[in-house]
Amino acid sequence: MICIILCAMKILVFEYVTGGGFNRERIPDTLATEGLLMLKALLQDLSEIADIKLIVMLDTRFADSISEYAGTIEIVPIDAHQSVLETFQKQVVRCDAVWSVAPEINNILFDLTRMIERLGKRLLSSSSEAVAITSNKLETFRYLTQHRIETVPSEPFIPHRFQPIGRQVIKPVDGMGCERTFRVDNAEDWALVRPQLGEEPYIVQPYIDGTPASLSCLFNHGKGWLLCHNVQRIEIKDCRFKLNACRVNEPGVNANYKALVDRVAHALPGLSGYAGIDIIETPEYITVLEINPRLTTSYAGIREALGINVAAEVLRMPQNRPSVNPIINRSINLLIDGDETYAN
Repeated sequence: MICIILCAMKILVFEYVTGGGFNRERIPDTLATEGLLMLKALLQDLSEIADIKLIVMLDTRFADSISEYAGTIEIVPIDAHQSVLETFQKQVVRCDAVWSVAPEINNILFDLTRMIERLGKRLLSSSSEAVAITSNKLETFRYLTQHRIETVPSEPFIPHRFQPIGRQVIKPVDGMGCERTFRVDNAEDWALVRPQLGEEPYIVQPYIDGTPASLSCLFNHGKGWLLCHNVQRIEIKDCRFKLNACRVNEPGVNANYKALVDRVAHALPGLSGYAGIDIIETPEYITVLEINPRLTTSYAGIREALGINVAAEVLRMPQNRPSVNPIINRSINLLIDGDETYAN
């Protein structure tokens, strides 16, 4: 067991997809896979820490998915008849700390984070101020540009002014992952994509021909630590982006990654605990695509890749410096379009 000086701390774990966020609708397969990967990895880490009691909100459709923890954690079942937000608030009140993992879309993550702050509970993720900036891709672009951090140019998408000339990316301003993200190369693509766009605000970006990757990091009051560099396998089919897999702890971490983490930490001191930085890598430069102020899918492979219990390190902060030196060092492939995880 990993020991941390805590007095029977009650921790609420709420992963939005598996925790009832879609309790009245069908859960998209990819989101279900990613959500369950993150939930199981987080529970594995937290369950090895002494003197804490875990409370987990769980959509009844996932009841059998974490059966290995039966009797060791308290499960709050969520079905289609319950109000997820009301249940969440009630559980927050009875806990000491909260680890929420939720999408930025429609201010979901911001609203949950703000509720935790207002109820005076320990937040095991980034502040609402940091979430407000990073949840909006246009605001993230403006903010990082102000701090002289290389980022993909972004501007508001205005349908009647859009010119389908050259490769461009259209995505929701507050979207999650590859959901509703399109690449338009020409008029033919535009004819296919336009009917699929909803009423919500989008942004448009130039398509950068490079390697999609991410940095898994820890943050604490303006300081940042790089855990690992990950490479994403993304395909584009019928103009839509789809994340198929993620290779966690890709070899070749260099000083540029660590320097970028330091600059992001300084620019966004509200980032706290685990967060991810999505980047595009080219032979000439590295540019930030977006910042995820929460657990990302890559988290699910870190324990097996590095041997680090990231949750334990998050709980050690803010008083202590996290230990990020790998105990082991190998790459792990996470298959998102499916439910298999395997090591290379």
